[in-house]
Amino acid sequence: MARGRAILLWCDCLPAVDARDLAARLAREVVRGVKRGKAAQWAKEAGALFKRIRPIVAVRSDGQVRLEVEVGSQADRDDPGLEDALEAVGRLATAKGSPVVVVFDEFQQIATWDRDQHTEAVIRTAIQHQEGVAYAFAGSQRHLLQAMFADRARPLFKLAAPFPVSRLSPAELRPWLEELFAESGLELEDAAAETLLTLGAGHPGATQYLGHFVWEAAGRASTDRINHQTVISGLDTALAVGATTYEMEISRLTGPQRRVLAAVAREPTSSPTAVDYLGRQHLPAKSTVSQALGSLVDKGLIESEGTVYLVGDPLLGEWLRRQ
Repeated sequence: MARGRAILLWCDCLPAVDARDLAARLAREVVRGVKRGKAAQWAKEAGALFKRIRPIVAVRSDGQVRLEVEVGSQADRDDPGLEDALEAVGRLATAKGSPVVVVFDEFQQIATWDRDQHTEAVIRTAIQHQEGVAYAFAGSQRHLLQAMFADRARPLFKLAAPFPVSRLSPAELRPWLEELFAESGLELEDAAAETLLTLGAGHPGATQYLGHFVWEAAGRASTDRINHQTVISGLDTALAVGATTYEMEISRLTGPQRRVLAAVAREPTSSPTAVDYLGRQHLPAKSTVSQALGSLVDKGLIESEGTVYLVGDPLLGEWLRRQ
């Protein structure tokens, strides 16, 4: 195959509710990857890549192009079109003479509805021998994503190599935050930036989430400058909004798990079972702590960042420290 510029297909799995929905989302990305010439030509070339799925490319009266796909019957459980969409990715690489990169974002979401792992099996069967196509499976819930590829009993076992992404540094996050606030005419003061970045602890999702409430706090204060107090005001609101969720998560934990989670929130550590740490945090026996810690990691409530254990959601950590 001639190697031209790679074609990127980005498939967001978070909104997908079943295999048919996932097939439609991936098929739309394949159709976008074809894009060439007028709508009729585009639809014809895209249609040639599929066996069952029918791409629809139309031009509206305002000149905007409408893109949709017809996957088939909702009741067609055994063949909802996913295999066809996956095979079309390989056909796209061949037709274009270029490598294709498929990113399944928030891929762990499919486990919430793929109870019998049928979709995982279809994915493995369809892609394991494809040439000219690379797949990346990304997700914000690292523990769930790892389980899909590390469990010998699951279809995706060792289909992909793990590549954990570390948290971002303040130098990487700060320009992004400043740009987002500037789009609304807001200036982020140095002290406020430091506070926001410290609270977000390098977690992109938590930092963005907190930033939203800081933006709202600036609006309530009718100011165009975000200072330290603006950030604290936004934090108070974010924690109040999340309190019900946090309380529900904590209520599901055993006593030792709650104590270990609270201890790690107060003091992240690389030695959670060390005698001095156990004493300092008033924790139970080493074996009990080790078992609780393992469960908390499996649940995604605690993460290992390098050699340090810390609360996975920095805002949950702040909520725990306030209790």
